[in-house]
Amino acid sequence: EVPPNKTAGTGEVTATYDSATKKLTWKGTYSGLTGPATAAHFHGPAPDGKNAGVMIPISPDTSPLDGSATLTDDQAKALMSGDVYVNVHTAANKAGEIRGQLKK
Repeated sequence: EVPPNKTAGTGEVTATYDSATKKLTWKGTYSGLTGPATAAHFHGPAPDGKNAGVMIPISPDTSPLDGSATLTDDQAKALMSGDVYVNVHTAANKAGEIRGQLKK
């Protein structure tokens, strides 16, 4: 997280992007959070170490995560530039408890 917080939480998301249809598909899990997730999102555009607004909500936000969305041109550009991250939020960490930057 930016800034870092104290959590034992961990997670992993695998995402696949089809550039022809602009469809982003994902699967992921998380565990060890300070409490139940209150939200999960893809955020961007932002490189490692920077924060950005919500791009795509992840619903439901319970582990395991599984879903898809069709991206706009700007969202696709951010994704291909490495400027999209996944964030899971909790009551104790409203700005985000765990975060992972999407990488090729």
